[in-house]
Amino acid sequence: MDNKQKDLFGNDDTSENKDEKSKPQEKFTKPSRKGVVEYIEIEVDKFDFSGFQIVRKEFLSKANCPAVTFRCGSLIFNLCAIRKLDECSHIQILIDPAKKLMIAKPCGEDEKDSSQWSRIDKHGKLKTRAITGKVFTAMLYKDMKWDTEAIFKMLGKLIKCRGEKIFLFDLNHAEAYLSLSAPSADHPNRRERVPFIPEHWQGTYGQSYEESKNQTIETFEGVPEGFVKINIPQKTPKKPTGNKDLETPDAEKTKEDTANSGNSNDNDKEETEDGRE
Repeated sequence: MDNKQKDLFGNDDTSENKDEKSKPQEKFTKPSRKGVVEYIEIEVDKFDFSGFQIVRKEFLSKANCPAVTFRCGSLIFNLCAIRKLDECSHIQILIDPAKKLMIAKPCGEDEKDSSQWSRIDKHGKLKTRAITGKVFTAMLYKDMKWDTEAIFKMLGKLIKCRGEKIFLFDLNHAEAYLSLSAPSADHPNRRERVPFIPEHWQGTYGQSYEESKNQTIETFEGVPEGFVKINIPQKTPKKPTGNKDLETPDAEKTKEDTANSGNSNDNDKEETEDGRE
């Protein structure tokens, strides 16, 4: 071990070092101009981050992280995602089939293909609302080659451009959860929820520092190019029967058109008879 390593790790047991160890340890502090005490060991002008990987958030605690969870037949966003989009009640879901990306975009209640993803309970508290979509999830599970018995969860990335916020979800980075049998002596029917990570995550902690600086989407004006909207199937409202007072405006319009058509036929008959006379 050379002198530099000895100085770095403190393995040089010389008499001078022994004398220094016997002295009381001093706390080295550097008061800043604002009065806050800073603890600095090494101060450099520039640090080289090449070779470093940023640990995936999925490998750590996911508390307070915006996320979406897929089940075969429905999907649900957590409260963190809803709050970060200003607690809007409806969204449009956009899919890029080629890049395997999904966007949650805020929209009005009456906009085409809007889906309600949140609600307010009787106590005035914001709650999540599951979005039913058997057709959509069946298509997605098939395209992604997901196991229909598994639950898939992925974290979202908030993107803001020109005052508009959206959430971007990478379907390639979905975690899978399967309920597997895990019997014990006391609970022979016990089952355990076991997480599975994507295969391409193996061998890495996450993106390199350089990759993390790349922009996901350079521009966002309305709907990004390459994205298509997925229509979440909604239940067809039941038509009222047996009550004339509940007839819809479309039904009344149909009746008026029928009546006008009848009057037009009568007028044609009268004109024909007048011509014969």
